[in-house]
Amino acid sequence: MFIFYQFPVTIILGVTPKSITNFVNFMRFFMTTFSDFKDDEQEYSLTVSQFAKLCGTTRDTLRHYYEQDIIRPKVDKNNGYHYYSASQISSFFFISTMRQAGCSIAEIRDLVHSSSREAIEKMANSKILEMQRELYRINKKISALHLGMWILGEFGRNKQGTPFLMDMPQLSVSRTQIKNKDYAHHTADIAKDISVHLSKSIDKDSLSTFPTGVSIAYEDLLKKHYVYNNIISLSFLAADNVETFPAEGRLAVCCHQDNQVKDIEKTYQKMVNYIKKNRLKACSDLYVVSLINLYDKEKEHTYYKYLFIFVQR
Repeated sequence: MFIFYQFPVTIILGVTPKSITNFVNFMRFFMTTFSDFKDDEQEYSLTVSQFAKLCGTTRDTLRHYYEQDIIRPKVDKNNGYHYYSASQISSFFFISTMRQAGCSIAEIRDLVHSSSREAIEKMANSKILEMQRELYRINKKISALHLGMWILGEFGRNKQGTPFLMDMPQLSVSRTQIKNKDYAHHTADIAKDISVHLSKSIDKDSLSTFPTGVSIAYEDLLKKHYVYNNIISLSFLAADNVETFPAEGRLAVCCHQDNQVKDIEKTYQKMVNYIKKNRLKACSDLYVVSLINLYDKEKEHTYYKYLFIFVQR
């Protein structure tokens, strides 16, 4: 007799909504044809078509699983027809879930035929860990695009080159210190530092490569000594306080412009003057984020710069 608790809850959680719907359909089918499964000799009563429909799969898939010896139907010796048991539905969903988790047919076959419960748990846990890592990588990419598009969306809200005060979203920051700060005036001067920063970001899942920019110490701004001190990357993801750290605040003096504005030093000075005039206290470096190279009809490129300094009232 088929016993309901033999269908593992974890397997239900691991399948798609369509598979769960198919399972519900099976339960309805089971309740209406309960007499078909009263006796042990009648357990294998589902035709290939019925079993495929209940599992939301195809006859070809079932044939493949049979040929690979990972789910075995009963074969009628008289006519060669295949019949499945209702209890094998849980086996099918186990196989489907493990396939979705990245297991090969060979790995599943080993689990089905020669593994202990502990081995199955070990395999499942390793796949869960792999998927969690992949999910984090996907979330990091989504976060980077959200942040990049948020910055891009801020252009046009205020006049270029004019500082303004706004509440920023919660950000985390990763930094790579520039080795020769005194000579870090232009991007070409810090090419090696940028390479180090990006290599570190690629090697470590917790770091983002986009959006990326530079920072200038506020003390250097006050001295009009415009040199970069760090390569920085920003993220919406929470800081881990090891490789990434929370930004210094939420309230910021911001400014934006494109690279066609030649005298960016005037923009730096406008931001410093805005902070002084409004009696604000700077609590971070100046962040300068360059975003997206675009080309106009004349094939000249431009890129947007978003500048901000976290402040306190």
